[in-house]
Amino acid sequence: MSEVPNPTLSTAAYESSITSGIYHNIATNYADQNVVVSPLLLEATLSLLFLGSDGATAEELQKLLRLKQRFPSNAKMANFYAAELANITGDADTRLKLQNRLILQPAPGSENGIADDFQKISQTYFHATAECVDLGQTEKLRRHINEQILASVGGGSWQEIHVEATPTAKTLLLLAANLQSKWFLPFSAYRTGLYEFHSGSQVKSVPMLFDDDMFVKFAELRDLDARAIELPYEHAEELSMLLILPNQRNGLQELEQQLRNLDLGALQQRMQMEGVQVLLPKFSIDFECSLRQPLKQLGFEEIFAASANFKHLHPSGSLPVVDVLQKLRINLNESGSGQELPRIAADYKPIVISNSSRQKFFRADHPFFFAIRSEKMTYLMGHVVEF
Repeated sequence: MSEVPNPTLSTAAYESSITSGIYHNIATNYADQNVVVSPLLLEATLSLLFLGSDGATAEELQKLLRLKQRFPSNAKMANFYAAELANITGDADTRLKLQNRLILQPAPGSENGIADDFQKISQTYFHATAECVDLGQTEKLRRHINEQILASVGGGSWQEIHVEATPTAKTLLLLAANLQSKWFLPFSAYRTGLYEFHSGSQVKSVPMLFDDDMFVKFAELRDLDARAIELPYEHAEELSMLLILPNQRNGLQELEQQLRNLDLGALQQRMQMEGVQVLLPKFSIDFECSLRQPLKQLGFEEIFAASANFKHLHPSGSLPVVDVLQKLRINLNESGSGQELPRIAADYKPIVISNSSRQKFFRADHPFFFAIRSEKMTYLMGHVVEF
């Protein structure tokens, strides 16, 4: 495993298409459910796994993640993820509470055995920790995840954990995160009200954030039959939520298919500052899923095979990944994302919209796509389809 120097910013990297493929696979399979995934956490974890691998396993990870094309060295790759993770975890106003765990089945006669160099690199550059827990004891594993891992990112519990009990040493990857943020331009709680959200044949009045003239980046995307706004966060580095709304109420699936091969950074370059009427539902997503099948569909086979070689992670070497589990939470409200005092529907009054042919508008009264991004990286992406 290559020696990694102290973190420095790298400008040579760009996002891979792997996590875009993962997202669109999940978005299709969960078309009727609110979804959020983290391209950054998944990419960083797979890249870390590469540093612990060897042989055909390393070759597959390097090829599919396009690491040689994206980074001149392993050190530059580690530096890049260290900087991006520091950017999203180190700010007091906007940060991602995260837990990134590599959970290993203890080898017979070994309590730990995780390579010291790998552990050091995991914690220093990837905000990750490798640990040994018996994967065969499902209830004990669930308690460990709920009490030791999820509790540190805001609580919650893992609903479904299915891990095969086998004497063969295996690895479980767990990605958990909870966004805590503040808008640069917060919405007024006094203007939040009820407005109809249309999803398929369902129509429901839901609490919506409202600003009649918010000065934000905006674009009418005629080639996508959609419109977009960018809501900046209060953050030392430029960080924002990009929201893309299909013009047609039933247009989200077609829009997401078009977005699959689209550079979101290039799309943001098309946006300009405008005075925009913004109507956006408050929403909360607590989404968990397995990424095993989406990864296999994109060609990741070696990491799940019995021949998986992770000799730089653990001396036993053969540590096939049994699953990659993700649990992400986001709660969007007037101040940003985070906890708020509960309010009942009776506390809100209906929103009355004033139409003007001269005004730009973004009225998210039907399913839409969102992404939370910096200049170089997408931290979270998802869609809102139901309430």
